Amino acid sequence: MAEMERVSRVSKNAIALVTAKLATSGLSFFMAIIINKQLGPVLVGVYNFAFVIYMIFQVLPDFGIGNISIRDVSQDNAKLHYYFRNVVGLRMLLGLAAFILLTTTNLITLAAQSPGGIGAEKFWAVFVIGFCFFIEQPFSNTLVENFIALERLTVVALVYLVVGILKVGLSIYVVLAGFNNVVVWLILIYIFTLLYSVAHFYLIYSRLLKRQGELKSGTWDKAAAAALLKVPETGEVPQEALAAEFALASAMAAETMDKVQFEAPSSGGAGTATTDPEPAKSHTFWRKGRFFDRELWLYLLRSAWPLAVVSSAITIYAIVDVPILSWMKGDEVVGLYAAAAMFAKAFVFLTIAINMAVLPAVSKVGGKHPEKLGPTWEKLLFYCVVVIAPLMVLTPILARPVLILEGFDYIDAWVVVWLSMAAMVFTFMEAISFSFFIVINKQKKITGIIIIGLILKAALDLIVIPLWSYTGMAVIVVVSEFLVFMMIFYTLSRELKHKINLLKFAAAPVGILGILYLTALLLHNFLTIGKDTAGSAAVAAVIASAIVAGLYFVLAYGIGFLRKSRLRELNDLLKVED
Repeated sequence: MAEMERVSRVSKNAIALVTAKLATSGLSFFMAIIINKQLGPVLVGVYNFAFVIYMIFQVLPDFGIGNISIRDVSQDNAKLHYYFRNVVGLRMLLGLAAFILLTTTNLITLAAQSPGGIGAEKFWAVFVIGFCFFIEQPFSNTLVENFIALERLTVVALVYLVVGILKVGLSIYVVLAGFNNVVVWLILIYIFTLLYSVAHFYLIYSRLLKRQGELKSGTWDKAAAAALLKVPETGEVPQEALAAEFALASAMAAETMDKVQFEAPSSGGAGTATTDPEPAKSHTFWRKGRFFDRELWLYLLRSAWPLAVVSSAITIYAIVDVPILSWMKGDEVVGLYAAAAMFAKAFVFLTIAINMAVLPAVSKVGGKHPEKLGPTWEKLLFYCVVVIAPLMVLTPILARPVLILEGFDYIDAWVVVWLSMAAMVFTFMEAISFSFFIVINKQKKITGIIIIGLILKAALDLIVIPLWSYTGMAVIVVVSEFLVFMMIFYTLSRELKHKINLLKFAAAPVGILGILYLTALLLHNFLTIGKDTAGSAAVAAVIASAIVAGLYFVLAYGIGFLRKSRLRELNDLLKVED
């Protein structure tokens, strides 16, 4: 029971962080609407391009080091300050490499563009955001990881909430005030909020060090670290380690990405007790060995590179199409796509919430009754489809008046909302399946699948975007998500030795979705012809949403989707006697 109390504590910490992130995500969504309306698609495209390019290169200073430091420090809190200093130094060096790569890419992009236009502002936007490499990963994220290791997630939640409010308020002011080079100003605000978060986190951190002197009494020992590299057998991964290292680290990463970012946990367990031997002398660049411990740096890099591969593959897979679209079709097209795709992105954070809920429960089942994993996976996939199905139709309906309100030509990209929401059903099922790969210790397989998906998606984008612009790009999102899920589906079916009848599984949900889509189309034609003002579109959207939602519940109850017996079956599968 003590172990479950630990899992409960981790879950409560995670909920605090998720609640803060959901609140800030709502504020950010409101901010995005104002930015879209005030700046127009060209500047919105530049703004999105700058952040996407930054996110692609930030995988280098991130490098998965956070999961390793969280694991080690959570086992021995005395190592906290020693790890903090070394991780900051290592990430600063990696950040410098990322800055050089980003600047090189930026110069090539500027040279390839035609003279005049928005090219100069785009260059300076990307250049300025590059300085985040020396702030976000080395300081802000490392401090966050310290609080995660100490299980003080309420601190992280509080700072995230303050930073979110500050960023949204300042950004809206800058946009409405009509500043010149407004995109650069928005990025400077992002940097300012990062600096504020570092100051706030470090103030709390320094007070913590004064109150608990033992947090800076430890060092790093090569022999003790070697004990962490033992790979557990299937089902032996502690639930607490899974929840802490995967769910919490993923929630932290979601602040930057606004999409599902999966980082597989390291093979060691954060819940395993170890005895810290007398510290051994380390070879260091500096004699005191406090800031640049060479052996610790090498240990972190060797331990983290598999996580870096996973994180890099998934990050680039999710956003590689944006720079391709920008380079081939220009920033205005990127702005139109971004304004429509943001509705689907608003739901991506729920994939992390799914993992936080599913991972501890599934790991417990896998540890004691691995034969239940297959049926449990099938039931969870089914209920995932049941939950996401109405959102796939209702979200585009409700998005239409927002796109009209934003003005310009954003409404032309409405089809992107439909396509990106259609892709979400596969994204959600992938999120559930990720947990099972971790429980059976097959993270390498999911990494391989994501890399294949990345190559496939990039290749299709290069073919389709020149022909059909952002519409083709949205189609590729659906196609690539479907193909990745099918690879995951067949791989996990084989690993769990559980065969799902795909036609039987999908028949009823697909049938209901078809009815909902047809109903939405008929209602759109009936309610919105010639009514393209934001007010009339909002009234039509509310009426259509109410009808579609009511129809869905009638169909779902009629077919038996929501029968209590189905829920009892899932409950019995997840139930494990202590």
